[in-house]
Amino acid sequence: MIRFTIRTLLKNKTLWAWPGIFILFVAAITVWGGVSIDPSTSSYAISLGGVPLPTGIVINQLVSITILIAIIGIPTHFSESLKPERASLLLSKPISRSDMFLKDFAGVFSFCFAYTLLTVLLLTLLTTVHGILFPLHHAIAIIVFLPLILLTYYITIVLFLILTNSYLGGVLLGYFLTGFSSVFLNFDQFLKMFGLTDTWFEILLHLLAYLIPSAGAFQQIMSQIFNSGFSGVDISLLGFAFASCVPLALLSYYLYQKKQF
Repeated sequence: MIRFTIRTLLKNKTLWAWPGIFILFVAAITVWGGVSIDPSTSSYAISLGGVPLPTGIVINQLVSITILIAIIGIPTHFSESLKPERASLLLSKPISRSDMFLKDFAGVFSFCFAYTLLTVLLLTLLTTVHGILFPLHHAIAIIVFLPLILLTYYITIVLFLILTNSYLGGVLLGYFLTGFSSVFLNFDQFLKMFGLTDTWFEILLHLLAYLIPSAGAFQQIMSQIFNSGFSGVDISLLGFAFASCVPLALLSYYLYQKKQF
């Protein structure tokens, strides 16, 4: 089932845009720009047409586009498998619903990891061509946390796909709800801004924060590694990010077990 999921995702033409944008980026910088040492950060600086680009912002924008492409493309196979004809065919095989569900997630994570690894190889090629090593902590941050960010979105989208039987509804609701999770990372500031400092309200928001997979937390940790290396990792934030994925993942699993096809 894992290989089936990976093969299906590899055939998805929408997802070809993921490595495509990085290939175009590498080609554009190689032909019309350059990469040089940035003395202020002991890292690298990117320029295009002689104009220096803010490296951190450029990489973050590329990652954001990648996330959007993945959110659109990855759930299509799960949405198709919820259709009665496809579900009947899959469930006719000697495999349980639990295996199908768990191996689907394993297949999605494996696919995301493979494409992320390709992404880092392309960025490494870009800097190497210009005689600069791609920072190891940047590479590890992308390889580890980009698949985790995508998995948080996928968890929420799968839940709404099961509930709505609508690809569009599942993707939109999952995208906005998971994206909203970043608000909980700084909710103390919002409470003070609106004068909502009652203890019960803070407790409520703390509970809600653990009910939505926190893509924002994983993104923040990735940014911390980019800026400060591994010494900047907030371990408590990392634990919160993983814990926040559990409730909706378990709910999706339960609903999938009970779903009628």
